[in-house]
Amino acid sequence: MPATRALRAALAEPWAITAEGLELVLSVAARENDVSIDALEAYRAEHVPTAERLTRRGSIGVLDVRGPLVSRANLFTAISGATSYDILRRDLQASLDDPSIKAIVMSYDTPGGSVTNVDELAKAIRAGKAIKPIIAYVGGSAASAGYWLASQSTEIVIADTALLGSIGVRAALQDTSKKDAEAGRIEFISSQSPGKRTDLSTDEGRARIQRTIDALAEVFIATVAEGRGVKPDDVIAKFGGGDVLIGSAAVAAGMADRIGNFEAVIKELDGRHPSSTSKFRSILMNEQSIARADHDAAVAAARTEGQTAGEKAGATTERTRIQAILNLPEAKGREASAMHLAFTTDLSAETAKGVLSGLEASKPEPDHDTNIDGQRSHEAVGGLVTFDPQADKQPNKAEKTKAAWGEVTSKLNARM
Repeated sequence: MPATRALRAALAEPWAITAEGLELVLSVAARENDVSIDALEAYRAEHVPTAERLTRRGSIGVLDVRGPLVSRANLFTAISGATSYDILRRDLQASLDDPSIKAIVMSYDTPGGSVTNVDELAKAIRAGKAIKPIIAYVGGSAASAGYWLASQSTEIVIADTALLGSIGVRAALQDTSKKDAEAGRIEFISSQSPGKRTDLSTDEGRARIQRTIDALAEVFIATVAEGRGVKPDDVIAKFGGGDVLIGSAAVAAGMADRIGNFEAVIKELDGRHPSSTSKFRSILMNEQSIARADHDAAVAAARTEGQTAGEKAGATTERTRIQAILNLPEAKGREASAMHLAFTTDLSAETAKGVLSGLEASKPEPDHDTNIDGQRSHEAVGGLVTFDPQADKQPNKAEKTKAAWGEVTSKLNARM
């Protein structure tokens, strides 16, 4: 494989990527001499520039995370189908700033990519989910650097066949010491910086590279642990150990939250319009995790509660209507008509008022106590007061009122 400029740059970079993904990156980088700059520009002009990946579905912003992941957009990203962190970060911020976008779905199908600047984007995702829900959907794979990013999301939804994991860092270095010696190339390193040039032909040199790779992997693991809410030891022990887990196995291990499909996620988010800035996982109902029996019981309980509340509200309204009619000034002298309107019709108090005002009021009965007194006075003979037994049996006004309201109360309770 010829050591082109692009290849040398790729070899100098640590990668959080699958072996197949790294092979693709290196093979594309090695083609520098096979493709002219003019041809590359023509290729770029024939396609939509990768400078804009943000699309939207209703109120949902969609960011595609496809192919190898690199730090910056360049001609390499155009011909390899790679995605750059800087474009994703910019588009993510645009979606967070847009008030018409209620949630964001980052759709992953990537073998991973460069370690350079991946953590910056990961932190942007982690901060962004406090503003809007950011859902990672994995239809193909979110491996290595791809999972580094996905693990920071509010929720991870994956397809049955999705691959997650490959947590770790690798570097592919080329030992050019022999070739440099044959070419007569001599390199001088400052005496204060003995570690600036690593000799890969020695155990010490290889150990130095290993320490660098391990340190990067520790950052990777710690970031995943923070994003998934677990301990770093759990990531090492349960998240594949550098391998990938598929579908339900990834969910069972805690690497993802549930199985789903892209369209369902979009529909769910677009229909709910969640506005809470708390972790969306706590408010997003997972329909697959709720037992049907529990669902039916909840529905039945809600119906019963609603029916009871409705009956109580209706009874209160009816009681208020009846009392309003019976207490109308127009009901005085028209008590029988008022009771009829209150208990046998659904007329409002205002309508009943108009009906009662059109009826002739009966003359008020004389107070029975006054009548008795007059009768006693009239029948007094020789200073003696005589009593009419029948008159004393007639109910007085207070008793009539009490009896009438007793009837009203009985009818009112019967209707309630």
